[in-house]
Amino acid sequence: MGDLNNKEEIRPLEIKELKYDQNSLIPAVIQDARNNVVLMVGYMNQEALRRTIDRKIACFWSRSRQEYWVKGETSGNYFDVKSIYTDCDADTLLVKVIPLGPGLACHTGRYSCFYNTPAGFEQQEGD
Repeated sequence: MGDLNNKEEIRPLEIKELKYDQNSLIPAVIQDARNNVVLMVGYMNQEALRRTIDRKIACFWSRSRQEYWVKGETSGNYFDVKSIYTDCDADTLLVKVIPLGPGLACHTGRYSCFYNTPAGFEQQEGD
């Protein structure tokens, strides 16, 4: 990851070593590799992660439809996967991507799925 201290060790983990939830899924935070904006969160099982690694295009497991889906298959908004990291507990993925096509992550037509805010919270962006 470009912002890692060079002295930190990156340890490759086997797909089966990751910690999946009771439904055999692991959350995947999708981040734009160009500007670090979080685009969306999806879920992967071992096969979706394997497909993502093999194709370098983001593939997820749909919890509602109970099927695999490739981001962009219907919308044209594919995610070209540049890097994949696990957190320290190996129970969450960080997937850095370059959005392709129109470059919209959200099914609402927005660049990112993160645009709402909880009522009553005053946002304090920046320094």
